[in-house]
Amino acid sequence: MYDARENHPRELLLTEPRPARESPRIAAVLLLVYPRNGIPHVVFTQRTETVARHQGQISLPGGSRDPDDPTLEATALRETEEEIGVPGRDVELWGRVPDVYIPVSDFLIAPFVGSLSYEPAFHINPHEVAHVIEVPVETLRDPAIFREEERVLSGNSRRVEVYECGPYVIWGATARVIQFFLNSPFIDQATHWMRGPNPVGLTDLP
Repeated sequence: MYDARENHPRELLLTEPRPARESPRIAAVLLLVYPRNGIPHVVFTQRTETVARHQGQISLPGGSRDPDDPTLEATALRETEEEIGVPGRDVELWGRVPDVYIPVSDFLIAPFVGSLSYEPAFHINPHEVAHVIEVPVETLRDPAIFREEERVLSGNSRRVEVYECGPYVIWGATARVIQFFLNSPFIDQATHWMRGPNPVGLTDLP
């Protein structure tokens, strides 16, 4: 499996904050590419106001590593299935982009990229997910939706990446994962993967 962390632009890696301690809490997320009306999309979730951390924020499916998870890939797939009902066995993992550290909650996130060969019907966990947000890959590539701004986080001013997708503002760790994705070989793979002969299995849909 391709690991983009080994081939990523150095200037982006240098902007990552250092973990506050040697053993931060570990989590994994999945940037899932799938077809919707013949167009590659990525799914995000808006967290409920009742979750323990990052209430109301927009994130990728994923969560904390469970002691029973054999790998971080397994964590990303398990959490995705629990949150939005996509079976982990149906996801083809493409690889991984650089890890992202969240100073506020002391989480180190392992982001994976994968694809689904059919149009999903999402079944959300209402305790964790308020609703899903589906964004075309081409929209994420549009420079007009990206900006940087200063935000005060834990009493410190930091410059953060922001992606504005219609009424939704994506920032923080999720925006950083998007940036890594857009600067990796996965973005071209996501843009072109549906162009082969029946590459998404649409004729197999009921």
